[in-house]
Amino acid sequence: MRSRIGVWSGAALLLALAILLSACASNSNAIAVGAEITSPTASIIPTDTAQATMATPAVIPTATAPTPTPSEIATASPVAERDSAPPLSERFRARSGDKVTEIRPGVIHIQRVLDEPLRINILLFDLTAPEFSLKVALGNGWLSGRTRTSYMVGQSGALAGVNGDLFSSNGIPQSLTIIDSRIAMAPKHRATFAWSPEKGPFIGYFTDEWTWQARVVAPNGRHQPIYLLNSTCDPNMICLFNRFARRVPARAGDVKVVLGPLNNVDRIVEEKAVKISPGSQVLQATGLAVRWLLNNVEVGEKLEIEIFTDPPLSQYTQAISGGPIILRDGKFVQDCLCALRDCSETDEEDEDLFCEDFSTDWKLHHYLWVRMPRTGVGFDKERQTLIVAVVDGYQAGYSRGIEQEKFAALLREFGADEAMEFDGGGSTTMVLDQRIVNRPSDDTGERYVANALLFFWDEETQTTAPELRRARPLPGQPPVAE
Repeated sequence: MRSRIGVWSGAALLLALAILLSACASNSNAIAVGAEITSPTASIIPTDTAQATMATPAVIPTATAPTPTPSEIATASPVAERDSAPPLSERFRARSGDKVTEIRPGVIHIQRVLDEPLRINILLFDLTAPEFSLKVALGNGWLSGRTRTSYMVGQSGALAGVNGDLFSSNGIPQSLTIIDSRIAMAPKHRATFAWSPEKGPFIGYFTDEWTWQARVVAPNGRHQPIYLLNSTCDPNMICLFNRFARRVPARAGDVKVVLGPLNNVDRIVEEKAVKISPGSQVLQATGLAVRWLLNNVEVGEKLEIEIFTDPPLSQYTQAISGGPIILRDGKFVQDCLCALRDCSETDEEDEDLFCEDFSTDWKLHHYLWVRMPRTGVGFDKERQTLIVAVVDGYQAGYSRGIEQEKFAALLREFGADEAMEFDGGGSTTMVLDQRIVNRPSDDTGERYVANALLFFWDEETQTTAPELRRARPLPGQPPVAE
């Protein structure tokens, strides 16, 4: 994949100039899916979130086996052994004036204030420490709508957390979400942070398309694509819902196939709402797809649900999306301005171009020289340190916000070799020890968001009882600036 800026058309250039002025003022591997699975929604996105670009098919075509294009992102290698890693305090160098606090033996918090003005918060986590773990969270554990990052941190008992993916107006994450090996939302071609204790961290893509390559296979061998997971099913589609959605609402003309824990067809329902019981899933067909379900599926039969991604989703226990990728092999990556392969708003004509699946307009409001609040995550080349950064913005006299390339440089300064952004703007939030340590930019305070990335430190695994929560300079670091 190549990632670069295309040549702007005249209209795009005028739009970019207008934004500048306003900114100055302000695999092929298939996995059979078990009882739990989910998908993204294409709906209206509020300010600071992105609008998905989805092509709705007019007719359900004859299904063929998905053949995903392998990505160029290398499969993640295991996390470095603890014995080979230097102490966390030796993996970075703070600047004079930084306030450096050891929160736990393998957790460091850095606060930086610059004259621009700019307010920065960095969290470093020792990935080699057995006490460390992380998890993706939804409010109340399901797609219940928007809630606060601080609420998800408190609800789970996490040590820390940051806001996650962009979201629709009804609080649904826009791309891949995996929680404890269960899929809540399907992937699209957007930057994704994934994790498992065995493989460690990963930043990359799971599909080259606007959604996953998935299908339902009937006992007669016929199959059809499953386009979305836990999302509003557009006309002529088959979509999948699981317990993360809790229910599938009634819809005129649709057919719902209720699957039991082994994907046996329990019942077929037409035009009625269905509550999803534990262990169950529901296939919903709309428009022309209804006929396929009615002709190929009967009560008591067993269906197969297959997902094709690269890398396989089964390799990771947690995943959360955002975008774009901003560091690859320690170098800044500038995502191109097309919406996936749609370059109609630019003069770019490269057929091999792959851009993250955000609209060109959204990119022009977030990329290049735009200063804004940002949230991001990265990890070092040795895969020993996780770097999480939050920069405040939109607040004159307190913190102006940061450009994308400078944000990438900030993550690299603390050791990041691979890095990506999460949702920014008013969503940008960092919570540590049950306290919001940054200043979210909305006038109403902390924004309600769709999901969060949470960090844990299991003190029961420690062999000693160090003093906790005391702000003190680390060996080799500058004095604490009070």
